Amino acid sequence: MDRSYSGPTTVLVPSEDVLTVVVDLPFATRAQRIAALPFALEDAVAEPLATLHFALGTEVAPRRHIAGVVRHARMQGWIALLTEADLDPAVLMPDAMALPMPPEGVWVVRIDGDRCLVRTDNGVGFALPLSALDGAWTAAGRPRLIPLGDTLPATFAGAVKADAIHSGTTGEPVIVLPPLDLRQGAYAATRATSASVLPGLALVAGIGVMAHIALLGLDAVLLDRMADRKEAEARAVLQAIAPATTPDEDVVAAADRIVPNAGSGVRPFTRLLARTSGALPGAGAVAFNSATYAPGSLDLDVVVSDASTLDRAVQALTASGLTASGALSDVDAATATSGLNATLGVATGSTG
Repeated sequence: MDRSYSGPTTVLVPSEDVLTVVVDLPFATRAQRIAALPFALEDAVAEPLATLHFALGTEVAPRRHIAGVVRHARMQGWIALLTEADLDPAVLMPDAMALPMPPEGVWVVRIDGDRCLVRTDNGVGFALPLSALDGAWTAAGRPRLIPLGDTLPATFAGAVKADAIHSGTTGEPVIVLPPLDLRQGAYAATRATSASVLPGLALVAGIGVMAHIALLGLDAVLLDRMADRKEAEARAVLQAIAPATTPDEDVVAAADRIVPNAGSGVRPFTRLLARTSGALPGAGAVAFNSATYAPGSLDLDVVVSDASTLDRAVQALTASGLTASGALSDVDAATATSGLNATLGVATGSTG
């Protein structure tokens, strides 16, 4: 499992029991997409819709989502096991979805004995016997392979992708949303109460746009758990910019003090953060890891679901009038996450 993931406890369930697909849902709201999901997948399943549970996953392209289908009876059994183990708030995710997201034209394949897990370049995952891998691989057009776990059979030797997959972080664990959480609808987990969220919301209000960009991609119900960490991250950013900042100094006061005044009382640091935050794609597409600020420029370490998301982020920043560039980061595969680590460079240029 992802060793640099930080967030709700995640319990992996057998992918043999879950159909994962990518589905186009051209609807304006999440509620509309959830309502339409069973009918959009009616032709993909061979059982009555009433016997099946449908879960909506992350967006992999505009209005295109990962989705999962599992029998109600199976979900009820898993929920009972979670309750018995005192893990009721846990995320339920098919184990193949814990594999890293591969680049275009590539599969990530993990072999454990006679069992094989696959994550494809459109984001879905599935499990199958090792004996069936060659047929599935051939039917898919023989994509390149990134092997994990046991050694691939010699049949696939020519398909192994030479360069390593780069996904992860070398610093503190990042929080990323699971690509598919089956705990939805009648099976939704209660992970926080509205009262327990308030301390986190108060902190976010206190540190303003700095916290807004730091929390991109986080579910609001996690804010109470993240309050202390977000304050520490904010202090780390300020410490990198101004080493003289004292550990017990008020974060907002320190930011106001160290950043020179700009026109109309708006300071360059917060102005650039606000412009960057407002331009980046939403819906959890970009997860913030760390930031380095210099006058007129901002370097961000982020986690994205795939390379196309990074390209969209750069295009969105450029369209907003900023000068932007992005690149995937070279990191140790042993610290892999379920996304791709990347860097975003943002500068005001002539528009600052």
